[in-house]
Amino acid sequence: MNMPRKAVVLAAGYGTRLRPMTLKRPKPLLPVQGIPMLERILSMLEDWGVEEIAVNAHWLAPQIEEFVAKRNGKAKIVVSVEPEILGTGGALRPLADFTGADPFWLVNGDIVLEDADPEQIVNAFRESGNFAGCLLSETYGPRTVEADREGRVCNWKSDEPGYPGTYTYCGCAVLGPDVAKYLPDEKCCSIVQAYEKAMMTDARFVVGSVQPDAVWSDAGTLEAYREVNDEPQDVSLFGHDGLKSIASEMGWKLAETGAEFLCTRGSDRSFWRLWNNGKRAIAIDYDSKSRPENARYGACAKILASVGVPVPGIFADQPGLLAMEDLGDDSLEKRAKAKGADLVKLYKPVVEALAKMHVNGVGAAGDSELEPSFGPELFKWERDLFEEHCVKGRFGFDKLPDDVRGELEGVAKELSRKRPVLVHRDFQSSNVLFRGDEPVFIDFQGMRLGPAAYDLASLLYDPYVDLSDDDRKSLASAYAAASGEALPELHLAAVQRLVQALGAFGRLASVGKPEFARHTLRALGNLLSAADDADLDAVGAFAEELISRETAIQDPCSVWMHHHHGHDHEEV
Repeated sequence: MNMPRKAVVLAAGYGTRLRPMTLKRPKPLLPVQGIPMLERILSMLEDWGVEEIAVNAHWLAPQIEEFVAKRNGKAKIVVSVEPEILGTGGALRPLADFTGADPFWLVNGDIVLEDADPEQIVNAFRESGNFAGCLLSETYGPRTVEADREGRVCNWKSDEPGYPGTYTYCGCAVLGPDVAKYLPDEKCCSIVQAYEKAMMTDARFVVGSVQPDAVWSDAGTLEAYREVNDEPQDVSLFGHDGLKSIASEMGWKLAETGAEFLCTRGSDRSFWRLWNNGKRAIAIDYDSKSRPENARYGACAKILASVGVPVPGIFADQPGLLAMEDLGDDSLEKRAKAKGADLVKLYKPVVEALAKMHVNGVGAAGDSELEPSFGPELFKWERDLFEEHCVKGRFGFDKLPDDVRGELEGVAKELSRKRPVLVHRDFQSSNVLFRGDEPVFIDFQGMRLGPAAYDLASLLYDPYVDLSDDDRKSLASAYAAASGEALPELHLAAVQRLVQALGAFGRLASVGKPEFARHTLRALGNLLSAADDADLDAVGAFAEELISRETAIQDPCSVWMHHHHGHDHEEV
């Protein structure tokens, strides 16, 4: 059997989940059992008969270049440095001459892979019609991929990850040259986007090779990284001077303090968990130049706590870095999605605490510096965000239809007339955690003056949780009882908030966070419901059109099945 003689190894990523270890060393060069992950992959490919390898690099690229230059292996290796990160798909464009017209391996350089049979992956490639074959695991990883009986991958974003019949894409594939023509227009893109486009447009499928004996890990979290090593790795604060400083302010001995990187968020913030002899805290490393509100978290917490609104305790507050109480991940979103959850009972204390914030917050805030108040200008900014990143960016329209724009301008005008209160600004289920059974508000640094209905609509029409119309009515009544004020403009506020959320999802997806796009369909459904209740006919009709298009985007396998059974794509 002819095995591919060329390979592209992906080594450009930031390794954000492994910070602080990857602040000064790229993840592919972190050792696993004493050998850098990149070296393990390169040696494996050489054992498979690969003679030429291109390694892409972006984050700390000089270290990758130096490593390759010093290496003495069988294969000839070149480094493709990306001044701007191009993603797992975009990385192939500057390497088009290298890959040429023959099949080649595409392998992640920051994974641990052992005992995989390359011939089985090549067989899968042949079965795909020389399009693409990949390694799948039904044992390891998140298992977000679905395949049919012939092994063809028909869904790359399963709604039921981890269930029987789901697999993990292991970042190891054989590709034919045709894959490149399916890359999306964006400069930075994922190879999975090309796979999905090929399936959607030409019914060309990636075929998976499931190998029970293969061992795989993306070593992407500190826990996973520890598991693939024989000995625990150093997770002290050595890589981040700011974390050292804030640990010292809390009175923690540095030698006894560790850190685990948790995530980055769309508001230019990074989150760590700190621990010390049974004590824990959440550290937030933030940028206050591009997002001034990030520096106001501590001050906002004091304002809310002064009127009895539950917020995390603040342990330390320094320029660019804050440490607060660690409440874990027990969120309202998580509890609401639990089987059999009584949503009205669960949400009622949350809306009552929100009412307390709205009734007493303005007086407590006094002359404190807050974000600019809601009004025509901010509502227009949200509308423009929707047009740019959702209407144009995700769905390809030239502009927001005039009749839709007119109705949304009317919504903004009506909301701007309402009595301003102190609003959270991003009051959704993921931003409410629990201390025991007490709901605790987080992510309130963007609070400002605005219509109370904006916050309540953000919660009750939240794209992350399904609430029924009856649930929304009951909770709106609970809010009115607690605040003394009914909010007849709730449906209008829901339309405005969902427009903002859809724009934000599109923007985040466009900058390398595609997971946010998964919420688009539910947000559009909520927009349709709110528009109908608010008698906004143009917005409702436009929402229906976008729902049709989003359904096709999120369920390409269903589209393919309908297409090949005599149905048009628009019917799906």
